[in-house]
Amino acid sequence: MPIVEFTVEGPPVSHQSKNKAALAAWKAQVRGEAAKAWTRVPLKGLLKCTIMNFFEGSDAPLDDDNMVKPIRDALNGVVYEDDSQIRHSEHTQTSIDGAFRIRGVSKVILNAFAVGKEFVYIRIEDAPPQTQLPT
Repeated sequence: MPIVEFTVEGPPVSHQSKNKAALAAWKAQVRGEAAKAWTRVPLKGLLKCTIMNFFEGSDAPLDDDNMVKPIRDALNGVVYEDDSQIRHSEHTQTSIDGAFRIRGVSKVILNAFAVGKEFVYIRIEDAPPQTQLPT
């Protein structure tokens, strides 16, 4: 069950961006949306982080790992004390115009789709008690 979930209008900015002002603005935008969604003291304990980038077009705008780092860093001190608490992470990049199974989907995601712009969905929850090994 999510502890906190929210969206940020995209597109995200790469951790490797040469435009440091754009990267700082992106982190501030993520941090601002996180602060609206999470108004308590930062979480302690082990966590799971889910990040989904819903982008325009057919090609992801940036490398997956470079997308995740600025987002996780921006949540430090707001949602959790430090991103080292994240022990399970899932991240996906998919076209906003893709085919999706929507039964039971989070209302937070549906509301973002209704706006019709690129967005990033972020969810933080307790880490699972054990890791499922590949079969």
